[in-house]
Amino acid sequence: MPSGPYAEAAAALLARAAGPGLDGDGPHGRLLREYATRLATGLASLVSVLDPELVVLGGTALTSGGETLRALVQAELEELAAPRPRLVLGEVTDDPVLRGALESALAATRDEVFDTSR
Repeated sequence: MPSGPYAEAAAALLARAAGPGLDGDGPHGRLLREYATRLATGLASLVSVLDPELVVLGGTALTSGGETLRALVQAELEELAAPRPRLVLGEVTDDPVLRGALESALAATRDEVFDTSR
């Protein structure tokens, strides 16, 4: 996820739009619904080809929208794509791709070093 003032501003705006007590028909609600529609449209292409069981929404902007944004994206995606993957919010906030790559490399190294089947 890009960083900088625009990413921070987008995350803050989405967090505010997804916050409690806001009118769903107001500008914040419209922003959240439009963002969810665009995310779901992009995800529909990927889901149709890859057919995953699970999609993890990560990054500052996506996680700042919270459960409200996740539910909107899930509803939109169900209308756009035949596969119905489960959508969850990522819990790793700092460099999730790098951390996943490191975990995968560590697991492969452990398997190689501690392999007792030879």
